[in-house]
Amino acid sequence: MAAPPGLPLTMKFDNTLGSLLLGGMIAMGLWGVTCVQTYTYFTRPKKDRASLQIMVAFLLALDTFDSALNIHILYHYMVSNYLNPVALMIPVWSVLIHVFLTALSNFIIRTMFAQRIYRLSKGSIILTAWIMSISIADLVTGTIITIKAFQLKTYLELDSLSNLMYITFAFGTGSDLSVALALCWLLRTSRTGFRKTDSMIKVLMLYTVNTGLIVAMDAAAGMLAYIFMPNNFIFLGFYLLLSKLYLNSYLATLNARQDLREQMSDPVSIHLSDISNSSRRFDVESSPNISEKSPHAARQIGVAVSIHTSIDKEHDALYGPGQTSTIGRQGQAL
Repeated sequence: MAAPPGLPLTMKFDNTLGSLLLGGMIAMGLWGVTCVQTYTYFTRPKKDRASLQIMVAFLLALDTFDSALNIHILYHYMVSNYLNPVALMIPVWSVLIHVFLTALSNFIIRTMFAQRIYRLSKGSIILTAWIMSISIADLVTGTIITIKAFQLKTYLELDSLSNLMYITFAFGTGSDLSVALALCWLLRTSRTGFRKTDSMIKVLMLYTVNTGLIVAMDAAAGMLAYIFMPNNFIFLGFYLLLSKLYLNSYLATLNARQDLREQMSDPVSIHLSDISNSSRRFDVESSPNISEKSPHAARQIGVAVSIHTSIDKEHDALYGPGQTSTIGRQGQAL
């Protein structure tokens, strides 16, 4: 079939529509993972405070609305404006709203992580203030970009917001790395010397490192794509994933608590029923009075000792207020 008059024989959209398509498809897959993780969170028995449960539900609603925006972005550029290259130069409103929703969702999740860091650090004002300050800065710059972007006529004018784009990418990446490093350091210093407790801490550190690095890498990739390729949509493909990756990382840590709690709640029992005769009887020669008065005192004695982990009902960063956490001898909450 011959090409319509005025159109080139081949039109390539790999770095524009292709990037949006891949980013949108992966984002919708992540939304499905978010739904599964949220369902798992609410169906498992827990004693989380009501405010945390409400916030998780709100984040799911926010992520669902963001997914609807992703669908609108793809439909606008790939269906409504099919083979209309001029439309690719004009920002659609759903892209601009997506920027604000990403900044808002990430800020809420970072605030939750900051609360956990505050508890783990035993009230460190400096560390918590640092994370909150750069998180607020990221939210503010994201909001400013959204407001100013509504005044743009084409994506070519996005160059006037380049400095703000660099700043918001830097604040976002910096806050993500700060949260991951702070949690790893605090968890490492929370080791108690007990095998089960330390094993749980290692699992939490792996969760923190893996999820934190994935989010930071996506943010860094988006920033580098915008710096070196500002005239295509590759950076938007990465940006569509950012809030969903962060939300899933937080939900993963929430759902991991139940499995870890079950592992830590199993008591360890030691039965000393096969002790040798010499260690299970009284020394009659060294205690003649006892042997004379109590002829049965020299009988073999069976000893059974059950060792249970202690339970500290302090408010901690992993389980939240009103919940119990299994801890080691020092009584240090995880």
